Amino acid sequence: MIALYLFVFGCIIGSFLNVLILRYRPGETLFGRQLLGRSHCPKCHKTLTWYELVPVLSFIIQFGKCRSCKERISIQYPIVELISGLIFLIIPIIFNYSFYSILWVIAFLLLLVITVIDIKHYVIPDSANIILGVLGAINTFVIWKGYVGFDDISRGSFLKSYALIFQFGDIFANPLFSHVLGAVVISGFFASLILVSRGRAMGWGDVKFGFALGLLFGWPDAIMILMLSYIFGSLISVPLLLQRKKKMKDEIPFGPFLVLASSTVFFFGYPIIKNYFDFIGRFFM
Repeated sequence: MIALYLFVFGCIIGSFLNVLILRYRPGETLFGRQLLGRSHCPKCHKTLTWYELVPVLSFIIQFGKCRSCKERISIQYPIVELISGLIFLIIPIIFNYSFYSILWVIAFLLLLVITVIDIKHYVIPDSANIILGVLGAINTFVIWKGYVGFDDISRGSFLKSYALIFQFGDIFANPLFSHVLGAVVISGFFASLILVSRGRAMGWGDVKFGFALGLLFGWPDAIMILMLSYIFGSLISVPLLLQRKKKMKDEIPFGPFLVLASSTVFFFGYPIIKNYFDFIGRFFM
């Protein structure tokens, strides 16, 4: 029953996230005018009743259309609500319903918002980066102080024991150093690309986002996030180029690839790197 309640509550929060996303305009703060005013149809502007705002169910019952003007409702609504529900359902289970799970629930809700906004507007709000950076700083402090039950080997890395491979000295085992290093590695790499390409390769929003992500995940997870983001980016971008749906000069938001890579490291980082080294070991030994 706890899991069910968390999922339903998560879907409700997802409905609130949709309001933030759909009312956001580039250059504005994430938590500004989006919080004002009642929900309404973006086409006919009719104020929606409570039974038209039930997460997921209202979309299904209304066949994905507004009850008044019959305009199609964006599929974004139920998708964001369902993902938000899954975040509330799965992450507390991973951390055995500890208070620490709250930090990661908030982080992933924020990553969800960043993903959709970047897809829609090709921008990552500074306010979102600041909040994510604060969460990263809190996570670093919590791990450093040993307030969560990570073992001395992983020290909070989602690569677990394989994190030792990337520790080139005792200082790397210090969470303060490893998380700051993770932030510097991702943001520094993106900043160098911007400087070399004279601003054509990436935007400074990605640099800020990379810094916040690196601070949240730390070293060596940041390296895996960086690598996977380019792998995912290639898997999606190359087919679009081959099909001529995108041109080389066209912008492609990179934030979603970073979020996908971060989620992959969080949920599957250890099995991925374990299977990789198992394969390498069998192939060369």
